[in-house]
Amino acid sequence: MRKLLTKRVIDAIKPGPTDLFVWDTEFRGFGCKVTPKGKCVFILQYQAPGLHRVTRRYTIGDFGSITVDQARKDARSLKTQVDAGTDPSLQKAEDRRATKEDTVDRLFTAYINDIRDRLKPRTLELYESLARLYIRPALGAMPIASVTKDDVRRLHSAIASKTPVTANRVARLVRSFYSYLIDNDLFDKANPARKADRVKEQPRERFLTVDELARLGEALRVAETVGLPPAPLHSKKPSTKRRRNAGMFTSELKPANPVAVSVLRFLLLTGWREQEAMTLQWSAIDLTTGIVTLDETKTGKSIRTLGTPARDLLAAQQRVQGSPYVFPGRDPMHPLRETQRLWYAARHAAKLNDVRLHDIRHSVASIAASHGYSLFLIGKLLGHKTARSTERYAHLADDARKAAADTVSGAIAAALAAQTAPPPVLALHRA
Repeated sequence: MRKLLTKRVIDAIKPGPTDLFVWDTEFRGFGCKVTPKGKCVFILQYQAPGLHRVTRRYTIGDFGSITVDQARKDARSLKTQVDAGTDPSLQKAEDRRATKEDTVDRLFTAYINDIRDRLKPRTLELYESLARLYIRPALGAMPIASVTKDDVRRLHSAIASKTPVTANRVARLVRSFYSYLIDNDLFDKANPARKADRVKEQPRERFLTVDELARLGEALRVAETVGLPPAPLHSKKPSTKRRRNAGMFTSELKPANPVAVSVLRFLLLTGWREQEAMTLQWSAIDLTTGIVTLDETKTGKSIRTLGTPARDLLAAQQRVQGSPYVFPGRDPMHPLRETQRLWYAARHAAKLNDVRLHDIRHSVASIAASHGYSLFLIGKLLGHKTARSTERYAHLADDARKAAADTVSGAIAAALAAQTAPPPVLALHRA
C-alpha cells in the first residue's frame, strides 16, 4: 500500500492479522509498519551498500514518540548515509554489540548525565549516592549484558537485611537504568530488575509528645547558650595523621550555630521539609500576611501559611546584606548546608535517639489532627500535593472527632439525666 503519510492517514489505518506496510509516496523507501496490535513503527527500506540485492529495513521510531515529518526527515538523513556507502542497520548492530560489552559503571555515568537536567537536586544527589554506595561496587565492573535478575536480587537482599527502604530504592534505580538502555536501543533483553524482590516498607509513625517537645526545646536553648556535646555515634574524631590537627578537637563546649538552631525551631513550628526551610529566601515571604510562596518543592509550587510564632521567628532572624537566604551558610550567598550534627546532639540531650528529623513533620500533622483540623487543611500546612500523603493521619483525625462526639453527647446526656419532670407534650393544632 502506498500513500502520502500524514498523521490523519496513519490514524485511519486499521490493523490486520499480519504486519501491514504503508509506503510513503513522497520519499521512496520511507514507510510505516502497523502490527496486528495497532502499533505503528516508522522504517526506512534500502539496498545495503556493496551487497547485491540485499534489502534492509531500519527502524526509525514509533509513531507518537516522533511525528511523521520528523520521521521523514530522519529517513532522508539515513538515506544520505546509505548513498555515501554506510549501512545504518549494520552500524546499529555493531554499536549494540559494543554496548553490550560496555560496563554498568560507564553507562550508568552516561545515564545520569542524560537525565541530570530533569532531576531535582536532592533526587540527583540520592541517585549518585545509591550508585556510589551500592550499584557500582556490586555491578559496576560487569558488562550490562552479563547482569542477570539473580545479580539484582542478591544486591537487593544484601541491602534489605539492614535497610529495606534503601534496598527498594536501589532496585528501582537499577530498573530505571535498564529501562533507559532499552528505550535507547542499547539493550535488547528483558530488564533484569523488572521483578526484583520488594521488601514491604513499614511507614513510621513516631510522634513527639508534649513532654518530648519540651525536652527538645530545652536542649535547643542549651545548645544556643552553652553548647551541647556531640552525640556519641556522630562525633568527629581527631586525625592521627597530621600533628597540626591535634588541637582542633577539644571537649570544650561552644554555643551552636544560631542559624542552625533557628532552622530546627522553624521546622518544629511548621513541619516543613528540611530543604524547604534551609533554602527559604526572603523574596518568597510576606511577613504581613504570613504567606510563603515556594516555587520549587518536592511536589512543585507550594503556597504555605505561617503561624504567628513562625512569623515572629523569621522577623527576628538577622538578615545578611546581599544574601537572599533566610538561613544563610558560612558563605552568605549559599544556604546553610546541614543541621544534622546539631540535631543529633539535641535529640541525644533530650533522650530522643529514636526520633528522626522527618518525624518532626509527622508530629506537626498529629498535633493538627488531634485538634480536629481536617485532612485537607493538614495537607495544606505540610505542602502535600495529593490527599494520599495526608491519609496516614486519618486515624488521628478520627480520634479528635470521636472526642468531640463524646463531649457533645455527654453534655446532652447529662442534661437529659438531670431532668426530673416528664417532657412537655406539644399539642398539634390544625390550621
